[in-house]
Amino acid sequence: MQNRPASSRSGLWSRLPVIGRLLIVFWGVVLVGGTSAALMLRHQTPADVPPQKTETALAIPSHPPEKTASGEKTSPPATPLNQNSKGALNANSSVSPVQPASAIKTPEMPPPIAQTAHTDLTTITASGKSVVAIVLEGFGYSDAMTYDVLSRIPEPVAVGVSPYLGNLTDVLSRAHAAHRETYVTLPMQSAHPEQVDEGPHALGYGNSEAEDRQELDWCLSQAKGATGLTDASEAGDSQPADGYATTPAFQSLADTISSRGFLYISRSSQEDRRIRGMTASTWINGDTDAKTLDAEFSALVPEGAKPTHVLLMMGPLTPVAIDRLEAWLKSPAAERFILVPPSALADNGTTDHQASIQSTNIQAAPL
Repeated sequence: MQNRPASSRSGLWSRLPVIGRLLIVFWGVVLVGGTSAALMLRHQTPADVPPQKTETALAIPSHPPEKTASGEKTSPPATPLNQNSKGALNANSSVSPVQPASAIKTPEMPPPIAQTAHTDLTTITASGKSVVAIVLEGFGYSDAMTYDVLSRIPEPVAVGVSPYLGNLTDVLSRAHAAHRETYVTLPMQSAHPEQVDEGPHALGYGNSEAEDRQELDWCLSQAKGATGLTDASEAGDSQPADGYATTPAFQSLADTISSRGFLYISRSSQEDRRIRGMTASTWINGDTDAKTLDAEFSALVPEGAKPTHVLLMMGPLTPVAIDRLEAWLKSPAAERFILVPPSALADNGTTDHQASIQSTNIQAAPL
């Protein structure tokens, strides 16, 4: 039997080049490995679980926003509301929906200190004691003196502030928290306009009636939360004789002040005040020495004098003025009078009996 040559029996594999054989082996391994991995993953897949709905968690503040001393709001961390508590929320009709920003009211100044309920001044004077009210002008310029007044001077003593204070809202809030009556100075043309500049929002100075009303509106917005307004400042009285407060043009503005519920303190009886408020009887310059201050305090209610009503305004505030006022209010002389808030002396104007008993001790402030 004749055998065929070995080369005649060689197949396709033996005729492939080496690179071809390697490619076939590579793809064969890839195919087998992929199939095996797919079978393993199929056996390890857990049973199908129905998909769950995902809802956006609501957040409800645990406390209302707080306000810092600078007036900025700070919101506490929100408490997430899960699905169960959300169902309770939907069932509770007392919870209001979220309001747009335009509908949310911003915090406002606290209401002004309530004007003193009727004080029987006649009964006080009949007991042999005088009635004394005090307003300290120039409050709020110094943090240290602001603290001293609030911590060392009795509550019935009121404070006067400038509408130009940069931190006016904070100053009024601190005075309000300390139960102080507050009076904002109404800047207006003085009797000596060439010597005294009352600032960019002053009344008078050749303004038209519309311009004066515009400036008054600005001052009233600054006085939000205050007990009243006054034409006195830490510099004293600038209105007698030819000041804007003595002119007929001021009377229509005075009616607006009264209609807004503000009391008005006139520094001088020469202004012929016709709206509800008070008229100062005495001014003490706080920028002087201790000996002078002691003498002026002693002269307010001298021993043996007939009981009277005194509305004292003092300014500017100085450490010496605060020290001497505190000492006088703690001295035996304080037994001769009852200290009341200024609003206790309020009347309806110069036609009242209150005005007829005002002291004539009116001292013009130095220019």
